[in-house]
Amino acid sequence: MAGEAPTITLTTDFGFADGTVGAMIGVIKSICPAAEVVNLASDVPAHDIRRGAWALYQAVPFFPEGTIHVAVVDPGVGTRRRAILVDTGREYLIGPDNGLLSWAWRVAGRRQAYAIENPSYRISRVGVTFDGRDLFAPAAAHVALGIDPATVGPVIRDAIELVWPEPRVQDDGRIAGEILVVDHFGNMITNIPMALAADTFADANVRVELPDGQTAPLGPSYKAISTELGAVINGSGLIEIAGRERSAHELTRRRPGDRIMLCTGESPA
Repeated sequence: MAGEAPTITLTTDFGFADGTVGAMIGVIKSICPAAEVVNLASDVPAHDIRRGAWALYQAVPFFPEGTIHVAVVDPGVGTRRRAILVDTGREYLIGPDNGLLSWAWRVAGRRQAYAIENPSYRISRVGVTFDGRDLFAPAAAHVALGIDPATVGPVIRDAIELVWPEPRVQDDGRIAGEILVVDHFGNMITNIPMALAADTFADANVRVELPDGQTAPLGPSYKAISTELGAVINGSGLIEIAGRERSAHELTRRRPGDRIMLCTGESPA
């Protein structure tokens, strides 16, 4: 699947001030000089595996076939957690086995996962805290050179998956969902796809209800939000709660995992 020098993307919580992302790029370019290295997102909040998974979920489907995605949001670095390479049949995903990659392979719909254990695909450095440079970056560069992914290590069938909560249509007709992530703007992205809302409510006015009684009417755009909170359909087809040029997260103090309801404009009986 991979060409001679495909694109390699980087998603990390490293930021840019300390040269860590640069070190990973240096390793990649030293092994595969022709590789095109693209920063997908390196300002993921520190240790926030869910936000890293969300960044991959949004972006991976839009890269060309054969792209190699390296992701490092890794609170377990230096422990016995595995390093994995996942072949989805369309792209490769490389990173820690902590659920970070799982929303991206969910989009692809299939996967073959390998534990990265072959010492030929790492560089030797003192310390155990920088697998991004010492393990994930060189593995990606060797995949870019065209190695057989199966040579990195044994097949694994129990790669960790980050739960993707499925919304549920209740007996009263409302859709029960939850907040998946809070984005850079403070918008609260839910797990409810607009397609499910359209099937459930047809042309009815729709609103999101928060546990404390706050509501967010669904509208066509951020600019159309006329109350403190509103809801829109985001670029991934999911309903998100937003404030008009304000952070919905700060307005509500709601967090990922908090439950919400999607209802018609009329109050439920």
